[in-house]
Amino acid sequence: MNDENEPTTQHKGGGARRFLTTFFVDVARDLFKLVISFAIGTGGGAIVCWYYGIPLALSILGGILVLGLALALTSDTWFN
Repeated sequence: MNDENEPTTQHKGGGARRFLTTFFVDVARDLFKLVISFAIGTGGGAIVCWYYGIPLALSILGGILVLGLALALTSDTWFN
């Protein structure tokens, strides 16, 4: 019995719904982090391209490089 005079083994419910909710929240959080890292890499690449007079289209490579680095660092192992 708990404080509300109900059994403590009462099922709280929401098994599949709770799983899907936490899954999509985790995916959205990770996607937000990756988009931010891509934006920072692209912005840094744009600054470097602007400083050296290189076409700004190449700044996308900076975003891709930072995105790849972020993905490599956030994975659990090298083979995930």
